[in-house]
Amino acid sequence: MGRMRLRDTADLDNQAASWIERMSRPVLDSEIAAEFDRWISEDPRHLESYARLASVWNADGLARALTAGVPHNDNDEGQLDLPGFAEQTGRGPLGSLKRLARLAALAAIVLVPAALIAQGALAPVTTYSAPRGEDRIVELADGSQLHLSGGTQLSVRITPWSRKVTMARGQTYFDVAHEPLRSFTVDTGSASVSVLGTAFDINLRDHGEREVRVYRGLVNVEAGNGEWRVPAGVGVAIMGSHMRSLDDVEGDGPGWIDGWFDAQDTALDDLVEQVNRSADSPIVLTDPGLGALRISGRFQLDHPREVLDTLALIYGLRWQDDGDQLLVSRS
Repeated sequence: MGRMRLRDTADLDNQAASWIERMSRPVLDSEIAAEFDRWISEDPRHLESYARLASVWNADGLARALTAGVPHNDNDEGQLDLPGFAEQTGRGPLGSLKRLARLAALAAIVLVPAALIAQGALAPVTTYSAPRGEDRIVELADGSQLHLSGGTQLSVRITPWSRKVTMARGQTYFDVAHEPLRSFTVDTGSASVSVLGTAFDINLRDHGEREVRVYRGLVNVEAGNGEWRVPAGVGVAIMGSHMRSLDDVEGDGPGWIDGWFDAQDTALDDLVEQVNRSADSPIVLTDPGLGALRISGRFQLDHPREVLDTLALIYGLRWQDDGDQLLVSRS
């Protein structure tokens, strides 16, 4: 399996390298451009591989290395000839040598980044967390903004060709800066979400379910053998390879970032889990069967005692504070 994955990566990089060479020519045929567009749209990995190799191909260090010791025409004004320029202008052997040098360098580029990726040494991983009872807002180097709920932990790794977040627990609202050549991926352990630029919320439920709600743009969700494209105004919940739709996506963002939870025939368990991320003293249901109780209303997350007073009044419950926990039971 590992060898097959490396072979697939090498094949993708070889295709991307070929396209970099073709797209770098000063004169492009419209059919070639259309073919390139089709290739890019066939597979998200095509875009990632092309962007990764292009970022290295365009690096200043590579340009300096290729021009070192090569005579320049006085009219070149220090600019490096593009691949294919010899064929277009008929400069002859020198142009061909420079073209071969760039192609050789491109072949090396295909191999070197792949080795670096295998070693996991391209970029540092930064871990962010929010203590229970407190939200935290993090702005990434690319301009993306992450709003972490209390008790959330995640790690971020940004390279010249990819942006990846790994969520360990909790809930995060992502407002992703749009970059057409650098994807943004969130790994939740049992599901992954991929975008280019959008706004969405991911909630890692205590019982293992992963909820994704999209507020702007389009996201791609993968889990097990399933894959779903989720547009704005729609949500999905993933458990293993099973998916169910969520119909509670409203407004420009989730209510919890403003401190509220809107329940519409919602299980009490859902409210308790959300409140406990904002509360200093957790709510505990003494009767596990209470978690299935269906509730409706608007609740302020950082006022757990007021939430319990409302629930007690409407649904015939009672609660008490034992100093460490807020215990809820039937009346």
